[in-house]
Amino acid sequence: MLLGKLWTPGWRLPLQCRTYWPNFLAGLVFLGLLFYACRLQTITVYVDGARFELTTAAPTVETALAQAGIVVRAGDEVSPGFDTRVRAGMAIAIRRGVNLAIDVDGRLVAVRMPPVTVAEALRRAGIDLGPADRLSVPVDAQVWEGLRLKVTRVATERLTIEKEIAPAVTYINDANLDKGKQRVVQPGEAGILAREYTVVYEDGQEVDRQLVEERVVKPAVDRVIARGTRPVVRTATVARGRTIRYTDVLIMEATAYEPGPQSCGIYADGYTYTGKKATYGIAAVDPRVIPLGTKLYIEGYGFAAAEDIGSAIEGHRIDVCYDTVREALLWGRRRVKVYILAP
Repeated sequence: MLLGKLWTPGWRLPLQCRTYWPNFLAGLVFLGLLFYACRLQTITVYVDGARFELTTAAPTVETALAQAGIVVRAGDEVSPGFDTRVRAGMAIAIRRGVNLAIDVDGRLVAVRMPPVTVAEALRRAGIDLGPADRLSVPVDAQVWEGLRLKVTRVATERLTIEKEIAPAVTYINDANLDKGKQRVVQPGEAGILAREYTVVYEDGQEVDRQLVEERVVKPAVDRVIARGTRPVVRTATVARGRTIRYTDVLIMEATAYEPGPQSCGIYADGYTYTGKKATYGIAAVDPRVIPLGTKLYIEGYGFAAAEDIGSAIEGHRIDVCYDTVREALLWGRRRVKVYILAP
């Protein structure tokens, strides 16, 4: 083998070579030192508010900082980057990261990064902002140690709510239907009213609602009810076994008067409001309750006609006429049945 040819046991370096060997080794060391010295670069480092110069033979920024004992943690920013090759006169800046928390979408995101703007911090954290989203700190502000940044998600939607429109009820008179009875002419139909709102949500919770538009989608159809106006004729047996035909009966408070000045004042002329002669068989009524001209049968009095009025006769009150004051006083005041006679 070649090694065996170059060296064999017992072989010694010739005397002449032994004389120059130390010088040869010294030369190699010198050349190594010279090579290393040629690789030394002086750079400037800015970190923690300080500036100092560093002489290094490291090939990259990362190696240079490591050799200098400068610890770079996650979230610190080194410029230029770790992989940048070291060159003479270059400046390396280290910005220490700050710890902050971002409250967004129901979770708390803890991050560490250099003191960049809020917008940049969100970008680095991978958080996108919607056009209406709101921040607790201005977007162009710089983040700081211990900051808790709240991102409020703001969303808007158009909401349409339909409401039923109850049909109106219209009544019409029907002369072919007995009084007191009703019948449905048209059942009616509910309509639909649409109301459109703009609804604002913050983090999924409704915070505002504004009415934008209101429109009738389907009009309601009125319910039409016919009410009978045809008098219902009934019969009743009254004093002396007489039979009367009537359409209604009222319970009224009855008083009596005589057509003279004692009951009607000094200007009494003996005639009723309708121009009839005031005598037995005439009654004063409230025309809103019993129309003038109506034929009546008054319990305890007899047949009468509603032909007069009186200032004190209102509502369910009636004043029957007698020919003398004595008869009127004997009548007094009483509650009676007043029958509205059929035509």
